[in-house]
Amino acid sequence: MRIAIVTDFYYPTLGGISEHVDGQARALTDLGHEVTVVTGRKLGAPPVQDDAMAVPEPTFEVATIGTSIRLYVPGWGNGAETTHTIGPRLGRRLGAFFRGRGFDVVHVHAPYNPQMPAWAIDNTPDDALSIATFHSVFSQTLGMDIQAELIRPAIERLDGRVCVSEACIGSLTPYFPYAYDVIPNGIDTDHFSPDAEPVAELIGDHRSIVFVGRFDPRNGVDTMIQAHQLLFAERGPAVRLIIVGDGPLRPYYERTVSDPARPYVHFAGRLNRSRPNYLVSGDVFCTPCDRASFGMVLLEAMSCGRAVAASRISGFQLLMEDGRQGYLVHPAKSAERFATALAQLLDDDAGRERMAAEGRRTALERYAWPQVGAQLENYYADLTAGRRPAWASARSSASS
Repeated sequence: MRIAIVTDFYYPTLGGISEHVDGQARALTDLGHEVTVVTGRKLGAPPVQDDAMAVPEPTFEVATIGTSIRLYVPGWGNGAETTHTIGPRLGRRLGAFFRGRGFDVVHVHAPYNPQMPAWAIDNTPDDALSIATFHSVFSQTLGMDIQAELIRPAIERLDGRVCVSEACIGSLTPYFPYAYDVIPNGIDTDHFSPDAEPVAELIGDHRSIVFVGRFDPRNGVDTMIQAHQLLFAERGPAVRLIIVGDGPLRPYYERTVSDPARPYVHFAGRLNRSRPNYLVSGDVFCTPCDRASFGMVLLEAMSCGRAVAASRISGFQLLMEDGRQGYLVHPAKSAERFATALAQLLDDDAGRERMAAEGRRTALERYAWPQVGAQLENYYADLTAGRRPAWASARSSASS
């Protein structure tokens, strides 16, 4: 098949969708398909601390149409910093590109993101499959009320609607009341591996907690710091915190670290390929995120063989079980309860190792890209043959 993957989010922009698109393109190429990633030219991509560790060269074509800009609008969408691709006659240019290449499948990511995804759907040729993957969980807001009215016709036109987890479906149906199928995010289990080389300067005679995420309010950086402060008050330098990520709120979060704890909190900055090295440098992983559709950072930590303390939200509960790969904590904003869960993990060596091994097994058996790529290939084949791919999800939303 000739497959176009259309996305606002792709390297050098970092994030879960960028990694998903790259993994999807590589997996489908490995299966023998001809893949083109269609994205905008990136302006002002934020620097990373490990830029010497480049993403491997694509095994597929990358075509740029339009220009991508980064935006952060509080209260809009799912509360994260986002990227939008703009440009004159963008829809027409996309349509001409699709027709000229003769794609069999046009697969759009984050179709609720104006403007390029909706225009890509509108301009997909009639003889090609139009498919979209939904990655986010949304709160009901005025911004989404307005946005949904504008893009609902494009969502209705799709031949296939994929969610990365069941958690997406509930927040989508008030805006887009259609049938969805679930195909999860995938992960490169060779890269995110317990065999990654630890960061030498972070290893020592102490325990370390690792946090990974953008510095968006929803990701709970403040809760993570507060939980460490509570542990530090009891244990001092014997427990340390490694924070991987960056964002406009970094100066604020840095100021919330107390003076005594400051030498034992390491802000690593925005990282790309070296995240496994930092994950294996810690003893446990913690994510107090209060809203997520899937939890890619959680899966990365599990794939690296680390037990986790994660908030008890729908996107995480579908990925892990309390007491099996780690502990689920409620409510997400409770630093006290996260400190308690982390203390249990840090003090129970045998339990922590058992949970870490279970997380690695979960990543290998359910989420490695060869398995997820095969699911996507079968999904395209079923839709092409006119079959309803009910296998993709044991549970589905009410169809329109």
